[in-house]
Amino acid sequence: MDPEAAGLRRELARVARGRGTRYPAELRERVVAWALSRRRAGASWRSIKAELGQKFDTVRQWCAGTAPKKGRALALVRVVPEHAPERHVSVVSPSGFRVEPLSLTEAAALLRELG
Repeated sequence: MDPEAAGLRRELARVARGRGTRYPAELRERVVAWALSRRRAGASWRSIKAELGQKFDTVRQWCAGTAPKKGRALALVRVVPEHAPERHVSVVSPSGFRVEPLSLTEAAALLRELG
């Protein structure tokens, strides 16, 4: 076994285990650096985990946390009011007189005037 892996394994074993265990930041950084170098050399996560004496994917998750997050950055969004398409209406009198095209506001004003 790699002497660096053996040293990291001993240090990891000294930390009390359990859900939500906090590992010292310095140890975590060393483990991540070592694991990433092993990955570049072609080692699988399973073998890395075995070399460090880990049962769970903690080291892999630590290494994933060092990579830049993709698709998680906030994007600037500008909300613009939606403009309804302008509607036109026709006003037709009982005698057949026709006024068109009118907007709804114009038609309402015409009907008010005609009474």
